[in-house]
Amino acid sequence: MVTGYYYPNYATQSVSWTPQYDPVFPLTQTVDHPNLRSITAGGTLYVQNKVPKQESFELVFELMPKTDRDNYLTFFNAVERDFKTFEYRDPDGNLSTVRIMNAFNFKLDRPQLYSGTILLRKE
Repeated sequence: MVTGYYYPNYATQSVSWTPQYDPVFPLTQTVDHPNLRSITAGGTLYVQNKVPKQESFELVFELMPKTDRDNYLTFFNAVERDFKTFEYRDPDGNLSTVRIMNAFNFKLDRPQLYSGTILLRKE
């Protein structure tokens, strides 16, 4: 299944991007509990669980056609990077509300073919 990106969501999308090809496998999904940590001079570790769980997706695209890159740039500009949330459909068909967490940065690998990474933070 091909991934999809829908703003503001899948049901009422006004802007969407569905690349011709899925990102390169394996896909990286990270779950973290970024607790606050402090070590005293005596070596005692204090940990406070004050930050909510954070989940993210790292999607690597290789040799993406120029039309896909241009369509992603249109979508990127519509959601204004991390300003607006949108729904991401993963290759298994699951929908998640996410934000883009990195700049638009796709390099030209070959004529008309680009590679880059999209970092998504789950809300």
